[in-house]
Amino acid sequence: MKSILRTGLVIVAMFLVAACAGPGRLTRIAVNMPDGGKATIVAHNQMAPDWLLDRKKLALNFIVKSNVSSKQLAAVAETERACRIYTKTVRPSQLVAVASSGVIYAAAGYIGVGLGSKAFDYAVTSQYAKYGALASGFGGVANGIISAGGQTYTFENCGREVLALFPYYQVHVLQKSPY
Repeated sequence: MKSILRTGLVIVAMFLVAACAGPGRLTRIAVNMPDGGKATIVAHNQMAPDWLLDRKKLALNFIVKSNVSSKQLAAVAETERACRIYTKTVRPSQLVAVASSGVIYAAAGYIGVGLGSKAFDYAVTSQYAKYGALASGFGGVANGIISAGGQTYTFENCGREVLALFPYYQVHVLQKSPY
């Protein structure tokens, strides 16, 4: 029971830390093509995994032709604001996503390992079922944490779609993998 309580406290601590994590320092990367064409990549030095990023601090990585203008920065800022709302709407609760994944895996582990233990005459089914639930539940929580990182992909996808509606700003969002 104490180990389950400790695990719960660790999970709560992870979510508290997530409220503080941001995308990191902004870096501008100049691109100078051989024919004289120029572009600028604007990227954030991300120091934390995607699932630890605070939704209020999500930021887009993007590329523009030539140097970044104030209008382009304003367009990106407005896109980020709207996409933060969108991401919070379609991915309302990370805690629910992680906990529900853990519960579903734990139930499957309880049933699967419990039924599997019936193949052995000496096995105490309830002990095996509890072990299966605990082991599978931890795997489910880990899977839920990984899928919570998909919020960054959702945010970036939103930004790409919004800025594609306004091609005259010439801002193209750079996306990371969802995992």
